[in-house]
Amino acid sequence: MGRPKLLLPLPEGGTVLARAIRPHLEAGLSRVLVVLGSEAAGVEAAAGLPDDPRLRVMVNEDWDEGMASSLRRGIEACAEAEAVLVALGDEPGVTVSRLSMLLAAWSPGTPLVVPVHAGRPSRPVLFGRALFPELLSLTGDEGGRQVVRRHWGQAVQVEAPPLLDLDTPADYLALLGDSDILPR
Repeated sequence: MGRPKLLLPLPEGGTVLARAIRPHLEAGLSRVLVVLGSEAAGVEAAAGLPDDPRLRVMVNEDWDEGMASSLRRGIEACAEAEAVLVALGDEPGVTVSRLSMLLAAWSPGTPLVVPVHAGRPSRPVLFGRALFPELLSLTGDEGGRQVVRRHWGQAVQVEAPPLLDLDTPADYLALLGDSDILPR
């Protein structure tokens, strides 16, 4: 992308990261944890994050070890929780409605709640406490996908449209429509 993708501007204002976080706060979550890695201080300063006491930004100093290190850092910070909702900062299409459906599908003892579209898992994913040890054992550039696969038979599946994940300039253009504001 040529710069941190979480700071890409959106037509209605704000950044990709701020838009991805906002629905979590609006959905009434009691705590929203943002784990930042590379260039964390600059990203946090420029992201335009909401001023909300439920929002906590953490730095993963081991970010170069891969995605699993950020996931572990977040799970460790939520060790007392009964469940965690794991979302990505580069998915600004998350909505309050989507989050509300996932939260409503969870109950104590439920190991996994996964949004699906056409039988394919999507995000964010709600992991029950029973799966925390597996999430903490992940290494490298692996997120929770393997844990979801291993426990697919136990997952509560919630039908939801697919999300756009911003990984390439083409993904950003798709989000913007035909706009020509892709940073160079």
